[in-house]
Amino acid sequence: MGTWQDEPGAREWRAAADAADRLRGPGVPVRELPGYTQGWAVLEEALQLLADPEVPGNLTAGRSALRRALGLFPQSVPDQLCHEHRWRSRRWGGGPPPELCDRRTCGRCLPLKTAADRIDGPRVRDSRTPLSG
Repeated sequence: MGTWQDEPGAREWRAAADAADRLRGPGVPVRELPGYTQGWAVLEEALQLLADPEVPGNLTAGRSALRRALGLFPQSVPDQLCHEHRWRSRRWGGGPPPELCDRRTCGRCLPLKTAADRIDGPRVRDSRTPLSG
């Protein structure tokens, strides 16, 4: 059984999409992304909890806070499912692959979404659009 990259045109599309990304640039600097600042706040919470491990529940709560922070921080590269989601979405929408994936911390799409939100204001979502951050 092949992967999505074995479908006709997928490899060529990915090469063209990667070239366009290099030309476009990253969008918003990482330090200005909401997930980055939210992640730091959660890390501070984890640090406070882990600073006093003798208090019952602090270690468990600290570990939970660390996991939450990892879910907020943007990745430094595209999410491993970014290209696949964008390629497969062309079937759902009937048109060309979308410009952005639905991965909440995708290092490629999150800065682009944030830049678009700054220019156009927050996007209006309908019931078919996943909440992705």
